[in-house]
Order: sequence, then C-alpha cells, then structure tokens
Amino acid sequence: MSRTPAPRPRSTAPSGHASITAFLSSLPGESTRSLRRTYLQEYTAHLATTRDCRETDLTLADLLDPAHATAWLDAAARGETRRRNSLRGPTAPASANSMAARTSTLNTFTAHAGHPLALTVPKPEFAPRLSPTEAHRTLKLLTAHQPDGILTSTWERTVALIALAVTTGHGLAHLQPMTLDDLQLDRPLPHARTAGAWYPLDTVTRHALARWHDTHHALTAGHRKTLHGGDVHQLWVTTAPGRPRNGRTAPPAGLPAARRTLEAAHRRLVTLALGTPLLLEQFCPTDSPDA
Repeated sequence: MSRTPAPRPRSTAPSGHASITAFLSSLPGESTRSLRRTYLQEYTAHLATTRDCRETDLTLADLLDPAHATAWLDAAARGETRRRNSLRGPTAPASANSMAARTSTLNTFTAHAGHPLALTVPKPEFAPRLSPTEAHRTLKLLTAHQPDGILTSTWERTVALIALAVTTGHGLAHLQPMTLDDLQLDRPLPHARTAGAWYPLDTVTRHALARWHDTHHALTAGHRKTLHGGDVHQLWVTTAPGRPRNGRTAPPAGLPAARRTLEAAHRRLVTLALGTPLLLEQFCPTDSPDA
C-alpha cells in the first residue's frame, strides 16, 4: 500500500516581499514611498534573475546580503538594470543622482530591517539652475508657443508644472502629489499650496494653471460613470489613453499621472521647444528648498 508523502515544511525565513511591504508602509510621504518602491523592485528583479527564482521566493536574508546589494549596485551603475531609455541612450551608465538614490534606499531599508548595511552614498550631482530672469523668460516662451509633435493637453499640463516649479521653487517630489484643493485661482491674490505652504501666483503662472484646470475638467468629466461616481482630485492627470496590458482594455485619459509620465512629458517639451533637455529642478531658484 503506497503512502502519501508528507508535505514539505514551509520555510520559516522572513519573506523579502513582506519585509519590503512593511518598510514602505512605514514611510511618511507618497513621493518617498514611490521612489523607494521603484528601486527595491529593481533590486528584487535583478536578484531574482541572477538566482533564477521568483521574486516572491526571495527571503529577507537574501536582500540583506552585502554581496547581493553590491552586485545590484554595480550592475545598475553600468546601466544594465535600466528599463527605459535615457537621454544618453539605453546602455549609458547610471547617473550619480540615481546611484545615490539606490544606495540611500538600501541603507534605509536594511536599517528598518535591523541589519543596516551603511553603504557609502555617492555624492549627488546638481544641474546648474537658471537665473530667475532666465526661468521667467523661458516660462513665458513655453507658455506662448506650443511646439509641433506634442498634444495640446500635454503641453498645457507640462507648462503648468514648470510654472509651479518657477513660482514655488519645488521639484516633482512636492509638485506631483498636489490636488485640485491646492489651487485657489479665483482669489484677489491667487495662490497654490505645495509642501504645506501657500505661494502667491503671478499672471503667467495663474494663466497656465487656469488653462490646465479647464483641460483637467474636460479630461475627467466623463469619469463619474467610469469611476462609479468618483472624481479625480489629483492635479496632474494623464492626457491620452494608456496601452492595453495583459488582455485588459486600455485605461482612459484623465487618470492620475505617475511621476515618470510627468518627467517624460517635461523632457519632451523642453527638448522640442528649447533644443536642450533641461530638468524641471533647473527652473527652481538657487535658494529654493529643492535646489
């Protein structure tokens, strides 16, 4: 009589996936969580590929192994983990800033897990800021002239984003989470709120934001039925339908825009209009919080 084999005992090692989830849940801001999540997903994908296993099979010990961490950082520095093209091509080495963010992510994650790696963080590189005069003149140019090859709604959204960077001195980390409640455009002195502070708006910035506000309404008005009566309160929304994935229908325009979507649109606009890929942060004053 054959005997049924005993089930294999489950591993008692802490799960890497659960540890990452707990770490991300402990972070206070969505922009910080998004950044840390991106690099930890890159780390686990690289480690799972090199170990020929599923990402869900990785344990916390795997993620805390200094050799694994170093191998990932080395591969990332060579540009081997990049999933999207860059201004210098798909195989260009990673920038010092992205490597600093990767290393900082590992340090904070491993410290949260109780086994800090304390890796040396590369010194970030800062692109030169435009002077206030250059920033305002460039903003006026971008506001008045839509380049060929870019959707009107995308142009309006990106110009409004640049206008807020010039006015508030904040970059995407603080501007991307903004909602419609952060705009008060009908006051005698219109202003906008980001990073917990209100900033008065000049005529150019108010015009750019009012134009985008109207476009935002046009893009999201049809979602009352699609989203079961809900509204989209995020200030930055997509301007074109997404791509269908895994057999699902393509998501419509007017849904919350991811940070990488805003970055790509900004890079395209300034490259087409100015012939140079200025970063959004270069529009911030040199004495601003994000400078």
